[in-house]
Amino acid sequence: MVKPENVQSSVLHDLAGYAPDVENALMKKIREQSLLKLNTSPFPTRKMEDWQFTDLKPITRTEFFTFDEAGIHPAINVEKYFIPESDRSRLVFINGKYQEKYSSIGGLGNGVTVGNLPEYLDEKEADEFLNELVDYENDPFVHYNGLMFTDGVYIHLEKGAKAEAPIHVLNLYTDSSKPYIATPRMLVLADEDSDVTIIEDHVGLSDNKYMTIPVCEIKVKQGAHIHHARIQRDSLNAVHVSRPITYVEKNSEYHSYTITLGGKLTRNEPKVIQEDEEVDFTLDGLVLIDGDQIADTHSTMDHKFSHAESHQLHKVVVNGNAHSIFNGKIFVRKDAQKIDSFQENRNLLLSRDGLVNTKPQLEIFADDVLCSHGATIGQLDPEEVFYLQSRGMTEQKAKEVLTYAFALETIENIKVDSVHQLLIDEVYRYTKANNVAKVTA
Repeated sequence: MVKPENVQSSVLHDLAGYAPDVENALMKKIREQSLLKLNTSPFPTRKMEDWQFTDLKPITRTEFFTFDEAGIHPAINVEKYFIPESDRSRLVFINGKYQEKYSSIGGLGNGVTVGNLPEYLDEKEADEFLNELVDYENDPFVHYNGLMFTDGVYIHLEKGAKAEAPIHVLNLYTDSSKPYIATPRMLVLADEDSDVTIIEDHVGLSDNKYMTIPVCEIKVKQGAHIHHARIQRDSLNAVHVSRPITYVEKNSEYHSYTITLGGKLTRNEPKVIQEDEEVDFTLDGLVLIDGDQIADTHSTMDHKFSHAESHQLHKVVVNGNAHSIFNGKIFVRKDAQKIDSFQENRNLLLSRDGLVNTKPQLEIFADDVLCSHGATIGQLDPEEVFYLQSRGMTEQKAKEVLTYAFALETIENIKVDSVHQLLIDEVYRYTKANNVAKVTA
């Protein structure tokens, strides 16, 4: 049993002996390191600056159990969540456990290796980078993952390799009699001049309580390109705490799109770290929340070298009593000249009881840069509503059109057709639930 309000004592007592039947030397090392670091990693409280706006009750007032103790009920229709473009490039995990019978990984072409992470831990690349890229100081959630992970995703593209289809990483969370913890893990290594699209999908299949802690480490080497879409549609009683971190080398590109729909409490902390000149990266996001949901995004774009372009558009729609938190940090180091970085957080409030806390940040130590940031919080523009009314729409219909358009802007760059349509449908589902009907051309 895991009692997060007392990390040190509960983890040492309840999880010290937690281990799979088979583990190699690297997994054992990570497990031991994670257990030791938990002793010195304080569990977050609202007294900490980065957590001051985040209500942690969904975690601290729940006792989470290990997978084996949780009383899992896994009867589900897995095929319902497949995407057609990834018919032979799909990995399926149920409650953090790899499901070979539902996975299909034979259609990606030469030079692309995809599979269950433990099967590749003896390879040089995995040994070199796994758990070495994660840079979250004193973060107990990373150490929870390191202590408990047994399965995960391994993606390696050799020099010049091009994945012939998008890789769909499908994480499903089933019903259970007790709250449980799942710890998905992903390691992506893109060698020189390689190219891949990754769809990371988290789906809750019931309304039960669970906590999922995905940790994703990505290394984008010189000239490589990665498009990474993260879709979070967990149970509305779930806690989702994600740690995706990416390192980009010379002439490489990394474009990330995070869609947040589910979860009682979501805390996403994406980081992109520049390791050489001439890079291009994106950290876009869309958050649609309602009821008493809490969605917290703390992002970091770290520019350490000259000549880089980076972009972040984080859009949020809040209804009911929902609460959105955004803290986006742009760092430009002393020698990082010729940086062009843009960050914007736009928030649309559909109710009087919704709450938004936003804090875009710039820390610039170079003098030849073009950096900007901004944040807006408001309701629908009355002039825009009036304009549409003047074209024959009712006031309600005008509001429907504007809300729908606001939410769709962020996902327009997602390349996979079925995923793009899936997200359009999710936006429609949200707007319909909030009396905003689908707009047709």
